[in-house]
Amino acid sequence: MNEAIPYLQRCQRTESGTAVIWPFLNVERSRGELELFLDNNALVRSKWLSELPEITLKNCLINPWMAIQEQWMSNSCFRNDPDTRIDGWINNLEQYGLKFRKGYASDQVHLLMKNEKALRRQFTSVIPFVAIMKCLLSEKISVDESLARLKEMGQSDIPRFTGAIALIALGVTLKKQQSFRWENDPKPAYSYLSSFLDFQPAGKDESDYMSVSYLRNRAGDLNMWLMLPFLRQLGYSIGSQSALATGDKALHRVIFRAIPPVMTRTGVTSFSVAPNELCQEDVDRITGVVQGLQTREMPSLDEQLARMKKVFNIAKAWTNDQRERDALDEVFFEWWRPGHGVAIMPL
Repeated sequence: MNEAIPYLQRCQRTESGTAVIWPFLNVERSRGELELFLDNNALVRSKWLSELPEITLKNCLINPWMAIQEQWMSNSCFRNDPDTRIDGWINNLEQYGLKFRKGYASDQVHLLMKNEKALRRQFTSVIPFVAIMKCLLSEKISVDESLARLKEMGQSDIPRFTGAIALIALGVTLKKQQSFRWENDPKPAYSYLSSFLDFQPAGKDESDYMSVSYLRNRAGDLNMWLMLPFLRQLGYSIGSQSALATGDKALHRVIFRAIPPVMTRTGVTSFSVAPNELCQEDVDRITGVVQGLQTREMPSLDEQLARMKKVFNIAKAWTNDQRERDALDEVFFEWWRPGHGVAIMPL
């Protein structure tokens, strides 16, 4: 595969605030058909499409599946009449010359209903890592102690989500130097992660603790980062290249920049600390946490269950708030557990 592509060549920002990210560190942008996945903000506020170069828009094949899935998981109003809501979004996108097949909305709803248990499991798998990150960055302990705790956790028998563990290590590392910012960015890198983890009672119906809504909302955001590598590893492909459109600054200014996915010739994906984005000392801190995470054989269903239960229990042990422990239990037993062992089925 190609060598590392500089971040500024992988990110195209618009005046409206939405950024188009070519996510894989070592896959160059190319001419030809572009499958563009949208997050919720990019789907609902579509003005940014008019700000793309005409050649990009002409070759776009829009895929709003990730945004629709997030709406299904977190928005009760959407679930009451999903077909109408999807049709409204599609009609809005079509004014930019984009095309969707007849019956697109009803197909998406059918797919969601048919696979709800499996999708809820997949959607919430990252939640214990969100809770661990929130707890670890809230504690007043040294960077070395935080990284040591994180490394010890990674060596235990939990799911080896190296990207999520590397992201937590990045947060811990940036917390030590909260004034650090990239040359072409107006704000410190840590400020984006801090804002991402803040409670948002007004905008997202959240409380002042890690409620189910809070955990679900952060999982929806991070799934934009995690899902495309997962799909590619399963062999999914439509266009000659794929990109993501997101208005989440933590994603497009920090996470995709510092911890991007990497593609191998076999189609297997992983995550990497991007070279030349952080000083070598910081790179060493992060890689020191994840480099010992050995790839394991495909676990049995019993092993998957035991490992996921353990990482949820670790997250519960790291919080002193019983309401947060209750929320994590609810996610595990009512969201993750029912879909365990259930395969996602096509239309």
